Amino acid sequence: MRGLGGVYQRGKVWWVYYNHRGTLHRESSRSQARTDAVRLLKRRISEIGHGRLVGPNIERTLFADLAAMIETNYKINKYRLGRLKQSLAHLKEFFRNAYALDITYDRIEKFIETRLAQGAANATINRDLSALHRAFHLAEKAGKVDRAPIISKLTEDNVRKGFFEVDNFRLHVSYMPEDLQPLFDTAYIMGWRILSELCTRQWTHLSFTEGTLRLNPGEAKNKEGRNFPLTPELREILEKQRA
Repeated sequence: MRGLGGVYQRGKVWWVYYNHRGTLHRESSRSQARTDAVRLLKRRISEIGHGRLVGPNIERTLFADLAAMIETNYKINKYRLGRLKQSLAHLKEFFRNAYALDITYDRIEKFIETRLAQGAANATINRDLSALHRAFHLAEKAGKVDRAPIISKLTEDNVRKGFFEVDNFRLHVSYMPEDLQPLFDTAYIMGWRILSELCTRQWTHLSFTEGTLRLNPGEAKNKEGRNFPLTPELREILEKQRA
């Protein structure tokens, strides 16, 4: 391996050195056997030859590191953590302390098979897979993994069924606590998301003069703002709420 790298002993432990893109790398084999160091050096040279040096940092990346990165990303961007934590719990139950390098296509397929056997819906499993994909994407940008594995999602049946007719909806709302009724009446009229779009509205977002309720750019899921016109029924509900 002359010219590509070599092995040497530091104390009782054998180390390797090799050049990659003009930089000299030194790495411990963590072994007192010279053969282990030679085997490590051959692996690194093979990786360089295939254009994908893994290196010790990537080899040490655990699933727990991926989970920590995506949680941090959610907190920075002020995304809601509830659904993410559920997905990470499902993933951790299966992958446990696995190294990121070992989370391969076949193991992900086994995860899907396991979740289906547990009775999880396709949509739920896809949310878990989306979290895993995003975690790998963040780790790849940070140099913690060499590349993200291929993740194939399941087919979802997203056809919505069981819509309320007006009379049926009114009947159900009548059984709700009085302080919740205006919220659900508004949601029924507008079709906006209750938690993220309606419960976050303040009086500054409402203009009785212009006759609109506003959602600012960046607040909606698609990052686009929108204005909803106050219908007579909606105006009456909001005026009572203000009073």
